[in-house]
Amino acid sequence: MQKKLSEGNITKSLIQFALPILIGVCLQRVYILADTIMVGRLLGTDQLAAVGAASVIANLFIDLCTSFTNGFGIVVAQYFGANDEKHTKQSLAITYTLAAALVVVLTISGFLLIKPLLILTRTPASIISFSMDYLRILIGGLICSMIYNILANLLRSLGDSTIPLIFLIVSVSLNVILDYSLIKFFGLGVKGAAAATVISQGFAGFGCLIFCLFKRKILHVKKTDFVFQSTLIKKIISQGSATALMFSVVTLSTLILQTGINSLGTDMIAGYLAGRKYLELFMIPGAALAMTAGSFVSQNYGANNYHRIKEGVKQLILIGFTWAAISFVILFLFAKPIVISVTGKNAAIHIIESGVQYLKIGVCFFPFLFVLVITRSSLQGMNHRKTPVFSSCIELIVKSLAVFVLVPFFDFLGICITEPLVWLINALWLFPMYLKYLKRDWK
Repeated sequence: MQKKLSEGNITKSLIQFALPILIGVCLQRVYILADTIMVGRLLGTDQLAAVGAASVIANLFIDLCTSFTNGFGIVVAQYFGANDEKHTKQSLAITYTLAAALVVVLTISGFLLIKPLLILTRTPASIISFSMDYLRILIGGLICSMIYNILANLLRSLGDSTIPLIFLIVSVSLNVILDYSLIKFFGLGVKGAAAATVISQGFAGFGCLIFCLFKRKILHVKKTDFVFQSTLIKKIISQGSATALMFSVVTLSTLILQTGINSLGTDMIAGYLAGRKYLELFMIPGAALAMTAGSFVSQNYGANNYHRIKEGVKQLILIGFTWAAISFVILFLFAKPIVISVTGKNAAIHIIESGVQYLKIGVCFFPFLFVLVITRSSLQGMNHRKTPVFSSCIELIVKSLAVFVLVPFFDFLGICITEPLVWLINALWLFPMYLKYLKRDWK
């Protein structure tokens, strides 16, 4: 049920809210990893590389759905924290309208841009047809992703992180079963992997919708709630746009970096993908902590509880540092068998070694990553939108320079050090900015 994050014990509130999010993000990564493992083992290196090249583009559109709804949810959380029922309902009505329009625009533009984006990212000609097959299905299923994300983010903005998790658990289980069945028994190849993802997301989305219709009346809106006040519309659009701009710039920068990866050949794409998928798995607590920070700070900002914001963010960063230390030990001890679980033991040794190298370098910079994502989400929850967007611009600049400077000079090592460099630079200036704005708003 919905919960006021602006009341009660801070530590207890954070743990109760963050734990379902952590499990949920873990499950999402598990079924992405399941796609990767099954494609790599059942179909081969070319199809694995095709999914890797296509995933970056798919993420560009999926992240836009997610980030816009994250931004919309921040506004809802602020009004909910302030006990302002009238504006909570009006912001929900505007959010539903904007989400419906957004998914139509993204789906149409996605179909038009699939091939140009694959060419732009230098996807090898030998795998481009596989990548296109994979992307057409995922783009066509964006509505499933939008329905789940909008409802999940709104539920979390009201302090309910458990219900989205329940539907996600069933969805992930369904995805793993469909993955294996559609690839192994129906011979659908990468199309089967994409279809499994869309079907399972659709199940989670529509299941969440039915639940909210019957059990979450706070998310219901009436005709009278569709009052499109210019001030409220501007606030919601600016928050959603800022969040979307930040994540789209981050995804665009990753897309640019993918061109550097693709230029190194199919083997390096496969090695990078094997390392990247597991590094993302270990980055999951960072995503959960960032989402927790966004909802926690938003509600407390609406309620003017600045002391709770300061203490809550401090505790979230300490949790992040603890996980960074655990991740370091695990990955340095077991990096090679972890990579082999994706590539298979018969993969070329240089593919395995490249994945291991990527894992070990990345995990060394986890503390900076956690500071970055937690403070960035906190700033968004405090309505300081420009600073997080600027941090994404820094990421774009660094990754662009990596393609033209680091990769030509250092080959795959240039890829390995690019994102850690981004985390380091952004963490070192975002945290002081967070303290500055918190102190100013508190006064």
